[in-house]
Amino acid sequence: KDQLNIYLNSLTSLFDPHTNYFPPSDKDNFDIGITGRLEGIGARLQEKDGYIQVVDVVPGGPAAMQGELKAKDIILKVAQEGEEAVEIVDWKIDNAVKIIRGTKGSIVTLTVKTPDGVIKDISITRDVVILEETYVKSSLMMDDDGLKVGYIYLPGFYTDFNGSGGRTSFGDVKNELERLKAAGVESIVFDLRNN
Repeated sequence: KDQLNIYLNSLTSLFDPHTNYFPPSDKDNFDIGITGRLEGIGARLQEKDGYIQVVDVVPGGPAAMQGELKAKDIILKVAQEGEEAVEIVDWKIDNAVKIIRGTKGSIVTLTVKTPDGVIKDISITRDVVILEETYVKSSLMMDDDGLKVGYIYLPGFYTDFNGSGGRTSFGDVKNELERLKAAGVESIVFDLRNN
């Protein structure tokens, strides 16, 4: 699969440097990045020394609402509802994420090892997870002369290709501009760093 991906991307770049081939897993990750939404448990994971470790739990997500999964927990096994648990030690992060994510309303049970060595099963009902840090943010500031300055930060462009009521960077920037204008700002700083 990796060789096919390299071949297809090499072929497409010959004709158009802005065209890329996304295998299904990369397409799923692209969709998450462009919408700021996913269906899963709401935890950021990393591969560390052959284990899948929880980096943090997304505030307001299913794992946070359930309350047991914590940063630095190591996921040893994953079980889908009504199925046997699958050991994921020495798995690639992409493969582990595929079986941890799932459709809204389904239940996944994680066997985790906590930092203090306790091994326990945690069942989480998957739901839509909103990645708030991917969305526009703004604030109102005052400069040294007392002039009101609006600040808008756009971490990346996003949209809702499916028309399912998701947010768009255009709509959010427009709303923040209107809010800052109503507050009487005299200038605006539009921050596109790392975008």
